[in-house]
Order: sequence, then C-alpha cells, then structure tokens
Amino acid sequence: MNNFGHILSAERKSRGISQHRLANEVETTQRHLSFLETGRSKPSREMIIRLAEALQMSLSQRSELFESAGFTSPYKSRSMDSQSIRQTIHILENYVLSNWPFPGIIMDPEMNILSFNQSAKILFMLPDHSDTPMNVYDILLSNGFMERVQNWEELSWAVYLRLRRQARKHPQFQQKLESYEASGLFDDAIKRLANSSDVPPFIPILMEFEDGTKLQFTSIEAGLSTVHDDILSGITIEMVLPLNGVSDQIIRSLAKAN
Repeated sequence: MNNFGHILSAERKSRGISQHRLANEVETTQRHLSFLETGRSKPSREMIIRLAEALQMSLSQRSELFESAGFTSPYKSRSMDSQSIRQTIHILENYVLSNWPFPGIIMDPEMNILSFNQSAKILFMLPDHSDTPMNVYDILLSNGFMERVQNWEELSWAVYLRLRRQARKHPQFQQKLESYEASGLFDDAIKRLANSSDVPPFIPILMEFEDGTKLQFTSIEAGLSTVHDDILSGITIEMVLPLNGVSDQIIRSLAKAN
C-alpha cells in the first residue's frame, strides 16, 4: 500500500465507511477504490477532490492527500500573519464589527480574541492591549465576569458543554478543560445538568452591574462561508444579542461610551 492508499484507507475506516459506500459516493467502482487503496491504481486530481469531499476532510488533510499522490496541493498553508488572512480580518472589522450595534468579538480557531468593538470592550471589561493572547474562556470564567452574572449556575452548563466541544475539535483545549474541572469550577454545572428534567432551548445571560443596571442577552456565532482555508474556517465572530427593549437600549449606548 502506497502513502496515498494508506491515508485514504485510514481516513475511510476512521469514519466507519465501507469501500462499497464510498465508491458509490464518488461515482466509481469498489474494485477501483480498492486499487487506489492498495496502490495498484493512481488517482486523478478530480478523484482526489471527490474523495476528500465525500470523507469531509479538512483542508490540511486534503492538502496531504494531494501531496501523497504526487500532486502539488491547490490548498495553500497560511499563518495568522499571512497578508490574505490579515486582509480578511480587516474586512470583518470594518464591515461587521463596526456596523453591529451590539458587542462583537472576532476569535481565531483557538478562541483567542483577535479584535473587538467598543461595546464589547466595556461589557466584557477587555483591555485595549494585551501582551499575551486573550482567550474568550479566560474572560467568561474570570471573577469579574462571573460576579456580574446572576444566573451563573444555569449559564455554566452552556459554557462547560461548549468548552468540551472545543476540546474535542482542538486538543489544546483539553488541558484548559482539565484545569477548570480540577478546580471544581464546573462541579455544580455537571450535577445540575445530570439532574435536570427540562433543559431549556437556550440559556440567556442575566447580568447586573454595580449601579443596579440589569441586562438580558445571548450571543450568536457567525463565520465566513465559501471558505477554503483552515484558519479562516475556524475564525468566528461572537455577536451579542439583547433579549428585551431595555437591554437593547443600554447595550446600544455602550458603543457611544468613551
């Protein structure tokens, strides 16, 4: 089995897909697919694209598949400092954050904060500059933020489950998750979730400030469509959404604060 065949076979088996099923999805025969996996046949570029789509491979995996077959990959490896990535983030800042009337935060695939608007700075108590990357979980799980949240017991469910999902997608989150679990931060969240007979469709954030101001809001997560880059596919914009008229007016006013 050649390198291409080994990768193809491993990716197929890891997804629990049979040769027969995959062959049907890429419009070829099981015999030809078997020959591709054993190295008796060489794939065309079109077949590689079909296989990658059928297996829902990441862009980096697709690049590896092309190169293992002896082709130059059309998927370029970029870093956060790449000009095209910086330009895209600049577009998101100018046309999304600047026009969204509520707090908005741009995050990289590791949930580090790349940019934010004025109202996000005030609501989440973000510094103008930081020498080290600010992770959104470090903000949400900071004493300052949690002390303002009135329904932290319920909200901790959502934060905990979201962090677990991130840990499955990005191994670097596993250590962060284990650290929070070891501290006992999510003990009540796990117990409450296990004993709940009615999990709500979504959990609002109920926040009260020192002056008695109360807010009710949630957030929506947005990302770019038609993406063909691993970094850009992981960049998200977290946008706060008020849940009543009073919260709407108060949060809108944050954008005008100095």
